[in-house]
Amino acid sequence: MYPLFMSSQESLRIISVTGAHSSVGKTTLCSLLLRNLHNFGAIKFTKNSMFTSISDDPETISVKGKDTAVMSEAGAKKVIWIQSPYDGLQECLDIALSKMQGLRGVVVEGNSPVDFINPDINIFIIGPEGNIKESADSVIKKANVIVINAEKIPDNTDSFLSHIKKERFEGKEIFWIDLVNIRGEIDKILTFVEKMLTKKLN
Repeated sequence: MYPLFMSSQESLRIISVTGAHSSVGKTTLCSLLLRNLHNFGAIKFTKNSMFTSISDDPETISVKGKDTAVMSEAGAKKVIWIQSPYDGLQECLDIALSKMQGLRGVVVEGNSPVDFINPDINIFIIGPEGNIKESADSVIKKANVIVINAEKIPDNTDSFLSHIKKERFEGKEIFWIDLVNIRGEIDKILTFVEKMLTKKLN
């Protein structure tokens, strides 16, 4: 089920950024990663049941206000925007990832792509209210990193996590980051990500 490109580009590192629901901070976290990772590209996935499109056109990518523009401005060497139905996503990802030749890695934003790729790091973002849409419940199970988008770390983290099914977090690295004000354990997650990427190459 994993993309065909992997046989010829095994050195390409993949970081998947997923989330509990829309507007949880996925693009902001992608931009933080891209600002600090050298020679990385980015792929943005938008589910579209009407048509399929794979675009790396600079005019389309750089439209102000679009997530792709945020990724580009953050330092992504190449940004590709995939719009497609779920059924056509595998082929789209194969094409998009093949266009990342020569890069160290790629940050992939969107929940659906994790069903078709094997990311080195799979990050799931959840808000402080703990709401997880039904379709994202299976996505969190695949994550190895959890980012809790909250203003501050609560005094009693165990109590905080208990109201959002603490078992979902077992065996996963957890980071507390305020993705609105851009503060919190940012240096900590960046160090962890770099360590994981280096480890995968060895």
